[in-house]
Amino acid sequence: MKKSERIKKKINDYLFDHQGLRVTLDYAVGLLYAAIAALIFAFGFTAFITPTSEEYLHIATGGVSGVSQTAALILNLCGAPSYLTGGNIISIAYFVVNVPILIFAFFKVGKRFAIITGINVGLSSLFIFLFTNSGFTSQIASNSMICDHVLVRVLFGGVCVGVSSAIAYRGDVSCGGIDVFTYYFALRKSTSIGKYGILINGIVITTYSMILVFSSGSNWETGLIAFFFSLLYLLEVNIVVDAINSRNKKTQLQIITTSEYLAPVLIANFPHGATVVNGEGAYSHAPRKIIYIVVSSSEVSRVVSLARRVDHNAFISVTSLVQVYGNFFIKPVE
Repeated sequence: MKKSERIKKKINDYLFDHQGLRVTLDYAVGLLYAAIAALIFAFGFTAFITPTSEEYLHIATGGVSGVSQTAALILNLCGAPSYLTGGNIISIAYFVVNVPILIFAFFKVGKRFAIITGINVGLSSLFIFLFTNSGFTSQIASNSMICDHVLVRVLFGGVCVGVSSAIAYRGDVSCGGIDVFTYYFALRKSTSIGKYGILINGIVITTYSMILVFSSGSNWETGLIAFFFSLLYLLEVNIVVDAINSRNKKTQLQIITTSEYLAPVLIANFPHGATVVNGEGAYSHAPRKIIYIVVSSSEVSRVVSLARRVDHNAFISVTSLVQVYGNFFIKPVE
């Protein structure tokens, strides 16, 4: 066993015997992920998504932030004062709309998940408010290389928001809003998260674009262009999320070995089943064991490392899977 693995094992054994410390560290790590995700989201939203002037094309983000944008747009059409439009109302609406969603998360997903997600939502609202009023991101947003090129705003903003959501998912929390529902459905379906976000958020950006068409009067092409750029933004965000988030990705390993003990060792160290098939080497005609095991993508390196320690001559092939059916263990979200 490598020195780093021995140290990790000692730490895990110590935390197992000190549950209070383990829970505290677990919450602390979750809060760190939530704070970083909130900061990146607020930066991307205020610097690239929210235009510095009404003359620039508006991009709908989807989700609760998209609902908040829609609320700000409606208030602007109704002639509301400036302090009730733009970033201020978006930061407030973002928090308010998330409250019932967080209640749903508390009962349907997990208490830790809901609590830290709520903190993420609060921090996101705070950072959006601070960035909007302090001018921290206004210099970036007003730069001609950014504000005059909507595709640049979509690309940069999509990367920021996608990375934000993915970081939150890696900490077993979310950025709130529609992310909670996509996370919930993905856990129940044991599949990738991105496609559920696209399905739900499509409704939000369609609504926003229709209101934008109405506000533009005869200039209907503005709303249509905004819809297509918003759709591109939405696709980019979900591609980034699925590329980084590995919790719901499945991988099949086929291990060809001469060891009789490899399969029991794998079963003892991973919470997954396996299938063993008797085979024969085509050249040597020697007996072989062919082990099929499906694991989460994040577990692949550990499975390969363990298999090579038991049988350094084992032949291992790795295949990414789109979907699995049947019983597959995923660590529950608390």
